[in-house]
Amino acid sequence: MTTNQSPTLFDEKELQGIQPSGSPWVISDLDPATVPVPLQVIIKKVEGPYTAKDRKLWTFLLHAAFEKLGNEPIHSIKVQDINSIFRDLGGEHGTEWIWESAKRLAKTTIEFETTMDDERYMGVAAIFGANVPSKAKRTSELYFFFPPNLIPIIKEPTRFARLRVHFLIKLSGKYAVTLYEILEGYANRRDGECRVTIDELRTWLKVPSGTYEDWRDFRKRVLKPAIDQINDDPMGAGFSVEYEPIRKGRKIGEVIFKLKKTDSRKQIDKVIQGNTASAKAKAAAKAAGRPPLRDAAIEKARIKTKYVLDMDEMKSQFWAHWEAKGKQPFQKGADAAFIGFCKHKYDQLQ
Repeated sequence: MTTNQSPTLFDEKELQGIQPSGSPWVISDLDPATVPVPLQVIIKKVEGPYTAKDRKLWTFLLHAAFEKLGNEPIHSIKVQDINSIFRDLGGEHGTEWIWESAKRLAKTTIEFETTMDDERYMGVAAIFGANVPSKAKRTSELYFFFPPNLIPIIKEPTRFARLRVHFLIKLSGKYAVTLYEILEGYANRRDGECRVTIDELRTWLKVPSGTYEDWRDFRKRVLKPAIDQINDDPMGAGFSVEYEPIRKGRKIGEVIFKLKKTDSRKQIDKVIQGNTASAKAKAAAKAAGRPPLRDAAIEKARIKTKYVLDMDEMKSQFWAHWEAKGKQPFQKGADAAFIGFCKHKYDQLQ
């Protein structure tokens, strides 16, 4: 799939949270299980026999294995544990369906584009692979993996959607599943909008050719049921959606989806971004042999010095001064020391 949306509408902070949140094993609206997946601007084509149920399984297993991607070639989960989550969310009963779903996923191929070492590459891969014990023990353990060349764009996609795993599993109907996956990719845009032609939307949703070609039928049979499912549980989805059909001549040619994030979603997003930014800052500081310096402290120093000082230069001088003094521990922490250092530099200029 391709889109013509401008990537500049994303804030850089929105791209820092390339980590899952919550637990795939704990169903909670207050701490939802989310996992980032590449958007359609990266994924160019998906072909194969996969179903909406299969995409739910793929997303769930991605969350469960996310932290080990790239480090362990094969992951394993007890089939009964997978089935328990799907059963609790109103999904499939029994266990044989998991192996059948895994086989369909293994027959599904994906084409994508990515950048490595400043060079653009095109790629193709099956989206999944799996093994199970012999038939007599088929329902005991699922061993699965994600293709090595797909892992880099899963772990560090330039644009991603943060799918809510349990909400996705609860959805019924292939159009609702796909529409949610698409709209979630636009939920964090500044304008909260997704504008798409009817032809593109039909392609995205994989509406069979020759069906629901009249707008009224398409709206009644495809669009409205999918949107109603999302709006029936805005807490689970994290947003509600309205849409506006745009007429092109005598026909409806486009649809504008307008997304509104829930208040709880906004708070959760702040926590996810804050945790990710904090973790990155701590890791960078540890690598440099320094205590962490929070962005909030830098911003406070900027305010106290009336935006006169260059904060990058101040950080450089601050750490040089600290190292020259023998890297003594900060009595009130690095944040307070940095703010005091900047204020002293500002006073010297007055």
